[in-house]
Amino acid sequence: MADLMRISRPWLLSPLLRGRTPSPILFGLYRTISTTAPRPYAARRTPKKTRSLRSVGSKKDDLTALQSNMTLILPETLVAPPLSRYPREPSKFFKMLWLHVRARAQSLWAVISLKITSQPKIFTSKPLFKFRKSAAIPTAKALHIQMSEALAVGDKNTLRSICTPELYVTLAATIDSRPKGTRAEWELVRYEKKWRYPRVADRRVGYQPLHDGGMQLLKQVVVSIASVQRIARYDDTAGGRKIPGTERVRNMTEHLVLQAEVDGTTFEARPWRIWGTLSEATYESYKTEVDNIRAIMVEQSRS
Repeated sequence: MADLMRISRPWLLSPLLRGRTPSPILFGLYRTISTTAPRPYAARRTPKKTRSLRSVGSKKDDLTALQSNMTLILPETLVAPPLSRYPREPSKFFKMLWLHVRARAQSLWAVISLKITSQPKIFTSKPLFKFRKSAAIPTAKALHIQMSEALAVGDKNTLRSICTPELYVTLAATIDSRPKGTRAEWELVRYEKKWRYPRVADRRVGYQPLHDGGMQLLKQVVVSIASVQRIARYDDTAGGRKIPGTERVRNMTEHLVLQAEVDGTTFEARPWRIWGTLSEATYESYKTEVDNIRAIMVEQSRS
């Protein structure tokens, strides 16, 4: 989906602090949503002298929803690079390999532990919790298409229903910034690299702190998708003609993050929602994240 994808996905490339000040322990666990990507079909920002009360009220409602429903990515989520992109230096190569294996072991153990915890009678009954990993890939592909099409046509209702609140606010702002009479068209041309994608890059479960001091159980999966996408924009004020130079076809590899809330009593999960995308981890970036989390945990244990 070319440039459109830069808006709809890379909101999510790094450590996130939006809308409110996090507690010290959460500060190191946030990933940020970046909204500095170029906007291929959006209007250039110009200050408006007046706004309708309805528009202002709607944006305030969106901001309130964002602040009260902030969604964090679970700590140590890893989109590991292939071995060919591991560090060349032997010591860093094996350290990255160890971090990768460790992350997979930790996430697997967390899922197993939750399954054991969800058993009505430990070791004698079936677990109530089911991750449903086999459904993650088809669900991610369907949501990826839904979000891309909804963003292109400006369907906020669909975006609100399938995205986390903070992602919805970002995409809604992108839609609002388009010039009047301009519409976009998105097409999934085909999936690429079928020998490798789509695949589950990471899955894990954990708890997310809530604004009221409570905790929300989450399951999370990262699905990597490689595809060829086409984006074009049209000017409806000129009879719906295609705007010259706006059609682009690009190869995209995206690591789509999905999250679903899990009831802590019944262990039933709500439908998956799109958190955003992540970039492929590097040795330096992932090691820094792990070290920061360890430092925070040590500090908290001493206090």
